[in-house]
Amino acid sequence: MMQEEDLRELAEFVCDDAPILSLYLHLDPQRRSVDEIKLSLRRLLAQASEQGASAVDVERIERFLVYEHNRQGRAVACFSNQAQKFWRDYTLLVPVQSTVHVGQRPYVKPLSDLWDNYGRFGVILIDREGARLFTYHLGALEESAGTLGAEVKHHKQGGWAAQKLQRYEDQEAKHNLKDAGEWADTYLNQHHVTRVVLAGTEETLAQFRTQLPRTLEEKVVGQISLDANASPAEVWDHALEIVQEAQRRDEEDQLEQVITLVHKAGPGAVGLADTLTALQQGRVHQLLLSPDLHTAGYQCENCGAVVLEALAACPYCSGKLVASTDVVNLAVHTAIDAGLKVSVLDRSPRLAEVGGIAAVLRY
Repeated sequence: MMQEEDLRELAEFVCDDAPILSLYLHLDPQRRSVDEIKLSLRRLLAQASEQGASAVDVERIERFLVYEHNRQGRAVACFSNQAQKFWRDYTLLVPVQSTVHVGQRPYVKPLSDLWDNYGRFGVILIDREGARLFTYHLGALEESAGTLGAEVKHHKQGGWAAQKLQRYEDQEAKHNLKDAGEWADTYLNQHHVTRVVLAGTEETLAQFRTQLPRTLEEKVVGQISLDANASPAEVWDHALEIVQEAQRRDEEDQLEQVITLVHKAGPGAVGLADTLTALQQGRVHQLLLSPDLHTAGYQCENCGAVVLEALAACPYCSGKLVASTDVVNLAVHTAIDAGLKVSVLDRSPRLAEVGGIAAVLRY
């Protein structure tokens, strides 16, 4: 599975001598036939040749996808620069739109989009005796663990003795839930998981939430009713929508805050020109952008600054400016290089109103 180091490596790779061919191919065998996939590949490779891709890179990707790739997953991403003996391929378990790009840098924006939309989250599947915990990333089960407390029984027969036993069992369940919450909190902190969905019966979840450490409660974005024996795939199917909806709300709220700050001349930027300026000045804390934003522009060969206008020289260092087909991709590269968070707001009318991109600034 692709790791954060892989994304950072792609973001840092640049070649001035020969173009890099980046290709994303949507597979999803449940929705597309083999013939449809091959036809899409031929069209993409033809586009790559028209964009100036090396014939060697086109042949390398074609050979891999036709003869070497096992067609597992729902998509695949390939990056080739045979002049520098550079080759990377990644099978993706989540869908991505088929596209091709030729340039001095790998086209990482679709991967950044996936990282945001299918980023790491956890699910705690709880019952009265313990908990199972799953962490998912980019559509894959990353880790799983569990904890088990004392056995808890239900006493259906009546009488004073049975009632006493049931109170004892309920107390045991309460201890189990408290221990499970503390264990899950520690586990999720160690694995740097910041978004959590709770799963189980409504009665158990209600009891569990009263026992949660505050640090864990702050990470909870929702809950679902689910059988304690549900499979990891079932857990993913039910939890993903909850996580993504919570993320959309948070990002839209963040965007509104940025727009308000801009109107008050505070630390925010909207629109491509102002955001690129803030990024070059090192003032950006987080990027918010539309997945459909693509704009041609220029990049300085010397300092790497990205500008929209065809100036005589770089406004920052007077270096030579080179044309780029997509300065948004370059902005994403710069953000990833700097370790910044890149958030993708899909189908956001508010973001479209301010030019498809905005930034939370440090100052």
